[in-house]
Amino acid sequence: MPLWLEIAKGPLFQFALVIMVLGFIRLIVIVVGDMVAAMRRAGDQSKLPILSGLKDTITWLLPTNLWRRARPVFFYASFFFHIGIILSVLLLQNHIDILQYTVGIAWPALFRPVLDWIVLAAIITGFYMLGTRIYVRSSRMLSRPVDYLLLILILSIMSSGFVAGQTWNPIPYSSLMLFHTLCGILLMIIAPFTKIAHCVLFPFIRLGTEIGWRLAAHGGSDVTRTLHGPDGRKI
Repeated sequence: MPLWLEIAKGPLFQFALVIMVLGFIRLIVIVVGDMVAAMRRAGDQSKLPILSGLKDTITWLLPTNLWRRARPVFFYASFFFHIGIILSVLLLQNHIDILQYTVGIAWPALFRPVLDWIVLAAIITGFYMLGTRIYVRSSRMLSRPVDYLLLILILSIMSSGFVAGQTWNPIPYSSLMLFHTLCGILLMIIAPFTKIAHCVLFPFIRLGTEIGWRLAAHGGSDVTRTLHGPDGRKI
């Protein structure tokens, strides 16, 4: 292995891993702390929607009632794109080997030909999502420059990794793997500071929203007085 690729997979990866893990832990602590504070302020703590929040979270994670959702094709693409990212990150033998070398943790890998098809599907759906952001007006209006950059970075990582593992790869393997590794390290470092953080915060979002709307006793009246004065507002 060339020295520069070894450095990228060694010290640079370790540095990025520490930044990512600490960043995610910080976010989880903040979210859980806010949820605990909200629960203490809730009017009826015996009826906090923990089970319903968990059910809603699972419902949004899985493609249930797909055709009742708005833009079902985009939702399908997003679902398979996320599945491809998760499986390729966690179940690719090369990634597991690097993690085992770094922190001594390993688990069984997914059969490579199966994973290749999953990654290819993720790449195709990822480009579809990018095209949607560019050419569909409603998506374009909601997208910021960082949304395009993150999607392009992820597609670069997945595409370079997929091509590097093929026998027909026209690019020198070491150069392509260096590009793949450096892009992956960059993504790991910025992940806790961008919307990618939803990969660890998503289980808390629905429950946190439900808890946040459970105002303390007379909370509704207090909000009304704050917004509209002591006389309130006629509806």
